[in-house]
This record gives sequence, structure tokens and C-alpha cells, in this order.
Amino acid sequence: MTSGDTHLKTVELLQRENYFGMDAKHVILMQQEKVPALMDADGRIAVKNGKVETKPHGHGDVHSLLYDRGLPHKWAQQGRKWLIFFQDTNPLPFRSLCAVLGVSAKNEFDMNSVAVPRFPSEAVGGICRLESPSGENPLTINVEYSQLDPLLKATPTGGDVADASGFSPYPGNINILVLKVPTMDTVLEKTHGIVPEFVNPKWADATKTNFKSPTRLECMMQDYPRLLDQEHKVGFTQLYRLMCFTCVKNNIEDAAKKTPPDCALSAEADIYASNAMLLQLAGSDVNIEAPPTVSFLNISAKIGARIILDPSWAVSLEEMKKKVKGKIRISSRSVLIIDGDVTIDGLELDGALTLKGPGIAKDLVVKNQGCQLTAIPSDKLDGQPPSLRIRGYCAAKDGDMKVWTAEN
Repeated sequence: MTSGDTHLKTVELLQRENYFGMDAKHVILMQQEKVPALMDADGRIAVKNGKVETKPHGHGDVHSLLYDRGLPHKWAQQGRKWLIFFQDTNPLPFRSLCAVLGVSAKNEFDMNSVAVPRFPSEAVGGICRLESPSGENPLTINVEYSQLDPLLKATPTGGDVADASGFSPYPGNINILVLKVPTMDTVLEKTHGIVPEFVNPKWADATKTNFKSPTRLECMMQDYPRLLDQEHKVGFTQLYRLMCFTCVKNNIEDAAKKTPPDCALSAEADIYASNAMLLQLAGSDVNIEAPPTVSFLNISAKIGARIILDPSWAVSLEEMKKKVKGKIRISSRSVLIIDGDVTIDGLELDGALTLKGPGIAKDLVVKNQGCQLTAIPSDKLDGQPPSLRIRGYCAAKDGDMKVWTAEN
């Protein structure tokens, strides 16, 4: 789903990259319409330069757009069982989806939300079970973080606070959703996918009388349970953050002020850390040196061994366990790329190495200059492509990379 702000650039990107190997006929773009923005609490329409100011209506429109195109009904007729929603700002959840699908199938969930342990007051919604005073018609649903603390202050907990674990008792919703297709077909036929709207203005001051800027009526995809009936089953699957959650959503200036920064540097660090964790879980004797802190453009993150596990090597942890053997030692400055059907049986790496399958890489010892990350000089940053401007760093051009194949 795209908006008026992103549609043309998305089409351009897909065409330029030849749909990243996908068949173009399998890619469906749905552009949502914008809605008039509101200028104040009285609901007056905002005007800018003589025109009505408009904003995207929110990602809840995905349900009505799917209905309008008849897609859930088509998929149900084809015998498809599950539909997965993911966010384009979060690159980490894909390795966990097999497990999440298994949870959905085992529990016959009509909706399953992927969740992570949530810190109190974190800007992440909490999954809650809401009940009326009579206990009738309970609802398992995401409550936005801006509403969670006021809601909990009316309960004995006294607000959005930690339990004995140090985390909120309410799992953090990361908007990776698994929906049962037959249920969705039936529900959208009845509701047309119209999710209830709300307004979440940014207030100019503590009096909450004036908007900081024009706001919008919006709707959220995770409010789908509000369209379901009591017989439908709604649940969640909680995972380690490093298995499913990081973000690239902040510009450089905002990222430097936030914890976590939620930018290219922090997300890249999380991807490497996730792959390192998977490699350590896969083998019985894998030691990867702890990562040091690096800083670029006043943003810091822990980046150690930059490990890239191509899907051609393995998708699930169970697949990885069959391909990681022996004693493995990797230094924090190393780069390891595993591409293809490679079994690693003993490795000592202090530098940069690409393993290309098929084959068995046995008792390899690699030490070379490696391929370090280097800062891009500030006077040259504006001339870089966008992918480097949002980072402020690149891999050293004079680096050293050893490539291993079964033939050598």
C-alpha cells in the first residue's frame, strides 16, 4: 500500500530494480487516498496556499483497499490460508515468520500480532485484553502508547509501569500481523474493511486547546479486531527484539537525539547482531567477539562482526544447525558473508570472508586487512547517493575480501 507521497517513487524503484527478481504481475500496488487535515479541536478544515491541506488516512486503509480489489475473496477461493502484513521501516522480522505462522496454525488464530518485550512509556503500543465492567465482549487489541498510560491510571497498576521483569506486562506491538484469509474474506465482506477512525493531534502546549500543526482523521491496521466477532480468536507471539524489531524511520538530526536512534546505523547494527546471535545458536562452539561502539554523524551504535546470512544459505534456525559445525571464532572487526549451500566446519576469521556454495568449508583460517567502515567527509556527503547520506559512512574502498568456493 502506497500513498500519494510515495506511490510514484515506489513504482520508479520497482521498475528500476526489475521488481527485485519478482514477477511484476505478482506485485499489486494499492494507493490510498489522502483526507482533509483538521486545524483545531472544532474540526475545521485546514487550508494552505488557498488549497485544502490533505494527509494520508493511516495504514488501516489497507483493509478497505484489499476489499475494494476483491483480493481476500480471491485468495480464499484459491485455498490460501494466511496473509502477513509487515512494515517497510522494519527489515528484521522475516526469519521469525515461519515460527509465527506455526503459532497461528496451532492456535487457530484469526489474527496473530508479533510482539516484543515493551519498556514502560516506550513509543510502542501495548497489546491488552480490554473488558467491560460486566465482563462481556472482551477485546484483545493494541492500545496506542499515548492512550495506554491514561487507561492504566484508572486501574490498580496506577499507570504504564514495569512489573517484576522490568518490562511492561503488556507486550509491545510491532505491527507484524498474521491474518487468517478465510476469516478476513468473511469479515471484510460484512464490514467492507472500514476500520474505526480516531484523531491523535500534537498539541501546541499543556492546555491542549490548539494543535501544533494540522492533524488528520486516521485509522490503524492493528484495529482489525474491532471488526471481528466474539467467536474469532485473537492472540500474539512475543519474540526477542533482535529476531524481529528494528526501525529506519528518523532523519539524522532526530536520530542523534533519540534512544534508540531508529535510523540506518542502528538498524544495520541490529541486523548484524541478529545474524551473529543466529550463528551462535546454530553451532555448539561459536564465539563472536563483543561489538565495540562506533559513531557517525553524532549517532552511536554497537557494530562488531558484520555477518550477512543470505537466504540461499538458510532461512530457519533448524536449517542453520545442519550447516554450522566445529570450532568457530570471529573477531569484532570481521566481515562474513555466507551465500549458497555452504557447510562451515571450523573457522577462524579475523578480516573479511565470503563463502560461496555449494561445498564444505573445513578448518578455514583467514586473516586479512578486512573491510572497515569509514566516515564520509562532511564536505562530500551531499554528493553521495541517498543510501550513504542517511548513513554518513561507507565500506573502505581499499579493503580486502577473501572469497572461498569449493573449487579453491
